Amino acid sequence: MDHDNRRAKANSGKRRPVDAGKHGSQIKPTSELAQRGGAVTPPSGPQEAARMLHPAPLLQLQSLVIGYPQRSLCTPLNLQIPSGAAVGIIGANGSGKSTLIKTLVGLLDPLSGQYTWNAAMRCSYVPQEDRLSPLFPLTVVDVLKMGWRDGLPRLRGSNAAFDTAATQMLHEVELTAQRHQLISELSRGQRQRALIARALIGTPTVLFLDEPYSALDDFFRRKLQEIFLRRRQQAEFSFFMIEHDINRVVNQVDWVILLGPQETLCGPTADVITPQTLSRAYGTPLHVHEENGEIHVHFV
Repeated sequence: MDHDNRRAKANSGKRRPVDAGKHGSQIKPTSELAQRGGAVTPPSGPQEAARMLHPAPLLQLQSLVIGYPQRSLCTPLNLQIPSGAAVGIIGANGSGKSTLIKTLVGLLDPLSGQYTWNAAMRCSYVPQEDRLSPLFPLTVVDVLKMGWRDGLPRLRGSNAAFDTAATQMLHEVELTAQRHQLISELSRGQRQRALIARALIGTPTVLFLDEPYSALDDFFRRKLQEIFLRRRQQAEFSFFMIEHDINRVVNQVDWVILLGPQETLCGPTADVITPQTLSRAYGTPLHVHEENGEIHVHFV
C-alpha cells in the first residue's frame, strides 16, 4: 500500500505525459515540505487572494487515453475535477474502469495525453481484490500499520499516535473486537472493511476504491457512505469509486466518468446520467427516472 502511494505521490502536482518515463521524476511540492515539518512562509497578496477564490482543481485530464499496447480503452478524456469532489466511474465489463484508476495512481502509463494532480494530493488505494497472502500471520492492526504514514519503529511496534488513530478507525468500521485477530480468519466482508480502514488511517485527501461494496452487506454499504460523507464534511476529501451497480454510486457522487465503446463521457452527474448516454455505453436500452430526490437506473 505504501509502495503504491509513493508512486502516485510522485505524480502529484505535475503533468504525466506518455513519454515521461516509467515513474516520472520525484518532486517535493511545498505542501509536502510543510507536512514533513519544513518551515514554509505562506504566500500573501493579490495572487494568494485570487488563489483562495479560485482554488486549483484536484485533477485535470488533457486528451488522456488509457489502455494497453495496441489496445486503447477509451476516447480522449478532457476534464477538470474540483477538490472535494466525489467521482463515480462506471461502464460495462472490460470498458477500462480499473485501468483508469491504475493509470491515475501511477501504476500504469497512459497511452497518450496527460493528467495533472493538485500538488497537495495524498492518495490511498483499495484494490478490487484482497492480495494479502494468508500465509503471512498479519493481524488486523498489522494491516492498519501498512497505511500509517508517519512510520513505526518496527513491524510489531507502535506509538501513541498510531494506537489512538487505529482505535478510532476500527471503531468506525466496527472491527474493534477483531483488532488482534489474524486477517486470514476474518470473513470476506470483514477483510474488506479492514482494507478500507488501512486506506483511511493515513488521512488521504483522495481515496480510490475498486468495487468497495462487492463484499459488504447493505448495512455496511450504508455505513461506508456515512463515513465518506463525514470525511467530506470535516476536511477536503475526495474519492473515486468504481461500481458495477449504477444505482449504488450515482446518488453519492458529484461527477461521473462513463466509459463506453464509442465514447467516454465525464462531467457532473446530472449531465452524464441520461438514458441516451447510458444506453450507448452499455449497448442496451436503459431507463432513468428520479424518485424521492434520488436517481434510479433500470435496464429496459
